[in-house]
Amino acid sequence: MRNSVKKQNGITLIALVVTIIVLIILAGVSIAMLVGENGIITQAQRAAQETEIKGDEEKIRLAMSAAQIENNGNSNIEKDDLEIALLENGTKSIVVDNEDGTRNIIFLDSKKIYKLNNDETIEDTNSDFDSIYVAPDTQDEPRNEGVIGIGTDGQVVDMDLWEYTFDTETKGYVLNDTQSYEASESVNASKGYLGEFTDTGKIQGSVPQYISINSGEEYIAVTNMRWTFFNCENLVAMPQIPSTIDSLIFTFRGCINLQEINTIPAKTKSMYMTFGGCTALEEAPEIPKGVANLGRTFSGCSSLIEAPVIPDTVTNMDSTFHSCSSLVNAPEIPSSVISMQTTFYQCTSLKNPPSLIPASVTNLYDTFYGCTNLSGAIIIEANVTGTVVTVIDGSEKLDYMYCFGDVATSQGATLTLKCTEEVYNLFYDASRSNKININVCGESSNITLEKL
Repeated sequence: MRNSVKKQNGITLIALVVTIIVLIILAGVSIAMLVGENGIITQAQRAAQETEIKGDEEKIRLAMSAAQIENNGNSNIEKDDLEIALLENGTKSIVVDNEDGTRNIIFLDSKKIYKLNNDETIEDTNSDFDSIYVAPDTQDEPRNEGVIGIGTDGQVVDMDLWEYTFDTETKGYVLNDTQSYEASESVNASKGYLGEFTDTGKIQGSVPQYISINSGEEYIAVTNMRWTFFNCENLVAMPQIPSTIDSLIFTFRGCINLQEINTIPAKTKSMYMTFGGCTALEEAPEIPKGVANLGRTFSGCSSLIEAPVIPDTVTNMDSTFHSCSSLVNAPEIPSSVISMQTTFYQCTSLKNPPSLIPASVTNLYDTFYGCTNLSGAIIIEANVTGTVVTVIDGSEKLDYMYCFGDVATSQGATLTLKCTEEVYNLFYDASRSNKININVCGESSNITLEKL
């Protein structure tokens, strides 16, 4: 009986060992099937990656189509337009133009870098995003611990060179400190760029377009450049502005040596005093469609020779070209403009006025005051009525007062105003025989009126 028991126990142990070996083999086979080179998990991961890449490719192609439609079918898509089209579809990106004509498209949320080839094929560069986008060694201020900035050129930015504030209202970053962001007067403002300038008047590196304060976990767009280059007297070349920007209020104010311009982003809505006091600026950038506020944009740009085209989204042209003493030709005024208070004040070289002041305009206070070379004819359909308005210095004036003060007094220049009956009745001074009244023209004597 003891032998029988021992025999039975022996068989049980052998069966157990065999069972374990079989289980190990099955486990190995199962693991290989799951995570091996051709395993289920590996194939699933590969399929997920391929699906993600295909999805990103589709986003790029849709953005390209949208940008072409926006540009009336033009296949030559600017990098800013592609970035904006991607952003409108929920994709944070930076597009980098390569020297060979290809483009790198950096997806900040998925941390992928794609290459758009000249034949419009798209490929995953398989770049190690997290090893590329780390804060530079030169960035060592305590305020920038864990902060990564990526510039318009797709390179990391030394954030020690920049002030930045998160705007809780717009959910974007302002390239300045809180005090300057809230300042409306220069006495309370300072510049947001803290770096030096090259010998050719350029900034160090590029302007941050996206900023992460949590070591790259999430990137947030820079949307506002209020006072960013205020009084940067050594700035000669305007840097590339992020396509994510919608406000350029006071951005280059007091940059007295600024000469080289760059593209204004299409998302920009306000350019209030953007280039105020840029006395060396001769050429104006193209104003994108969508800008509403051009108040004082080029005020004090005494070297500006030609005015830009004014898009039909602009409503405010108060002091837009105030004291632009080299300006010869005025732009045409679109029917969207409401206020033209001091628009061309003291433009002493202005010879050719706009052909029409549209009916949308309700404020002509000091509009052409001191334009001593103005000549030709202007059709005035403006709806000025003699209403009291508050002007720039805070005082109250009539909405047409001194509109043509001290105009057309040099070199025998003459000006003819063709007015609606309502405007004619406001401007006409019966005591001066076919001349406009003193409230309109000051001491001018070479302006005549005609009814439309």
